[in-house]
Amino acid sequence: MGRSDLRHMDETLDLRSFYLRLIKKIWIIPLAAIIGAVIAGGIYTLVTVTFGPEKTYSTESKLYIKFAYDENAKSQVDSYNAFTWSLLMTTDDILDEVMNNLGKAGASEDEITRQEVADSIAAEIPSDVRLLLVTVKNNNKDHADLITDATDKSLENYGETNDAFTSIKLLSKSEATLVTYSDKTFTAAAFGGVACLVLAIFVLLLIDALDDAVYVPEDIEKRFSIPVLGVAGKNEYFKNELQAAFEKHVAGAEKVIFISTDSAFDVSVSEKDLLAVKESLGSRFSAQTENITAMETPGNVLENYRKIGTCDGVILGIPAGKRCGTMNDHIVAQLQKHECPILGVVLVRADEKFLKKYYRL
Repeated sequence: MGRSDLRHMDETLDLRSFYLRLIKKIWIIPLAAIIGAVIAGGIYTLVTVTFGPEKTYSTESKLYIKFAYDENAKSQVDSYNAFTWSLLMTTDDILDEVMNNLGKAGASEDEITRQEVADSIAAEIPSDVRLLLVTVKNNNKDHADLITDATDKSLENYGETNDAFTSIKLLSKSEATLVTYSDKTFTAAAFGGVACLVLAIFVLLLIDALDDAVYVPEDIEKRFSIPVLGVAGKNEYFKNELQAAFEKHVAGAEKVIFISTDSAFDVSVSEKDLLAVKESLGSRFSAQTENITAMETPGNVLENYRKIGTCDGVILGIPAGKRCGTMNDHIVAQLQKHECPILGVVLVRADEKFLKKYYRL
């Protein structure tokens, strides 16, 4: 009797055990969603508000262009499109006059630089080539208004001095207003919440997939061809199961050693688990349990190998819910090497509430 050929990762998932354990950790999922929403919303606020770009003010001017008649082409000039105006706005033909107008308005070039003006102005033709839309954007509201006025006057003057036009007239203009962007804090928070919720579910599933702990006696039976004596607990149902199995598999053995599989460096772990087993067995088996000796796992003390080699058998105590599956395998393998009979396994430190739900007791 010993290990089965079935490895931990090859075991069929016990869905009932999995869902019962998941319910105990279900609070992690909404908590992760809340934390994700708070973090994502906070980052969005920091990026867009606290450490976001400076405020931007914008104006719009609409100008009507009356093109001159081209005698050679026998039609009006039509070579000025949106791209042409976009390039033209940053040329000396326009900027020189804009800077002059700013100077007349009391704004020196030290206060509003030529580069600032060029960066602030944008021109486009929405549809009709006769309608020019000029947009000015600047971080300073007063500068936006000054540049707008200076640009409008410069374009009107350009219409009078350039042979391609009969005139360029200002139709309307707006005062500088703050550019506002849609607040997407809720969207960012929702994205963060959903992302963390999905991540939390994935992590929980991954942790369970890598979980080599045992939670019910049947988990032990899948991994080892060893009698499972039962559960060391206070419930009468589990006590009766343990007593019946103990009487069948252990009775008659005079020199028995009890080893908890997670007691490598502390014999008191085995002693406490043995005491719990004795309490579950009750006074009926007191004479037999007096001959059971608690011992830590053999590897830490060399003398323990001699002890397991001379005893009538070993009872293993496997802790429920503790991730020590590989150590369980190792101890069983060590006992087999030394030809030490394994009389049975007891599931110790089990969550009896969980077991009652699992078995519907």
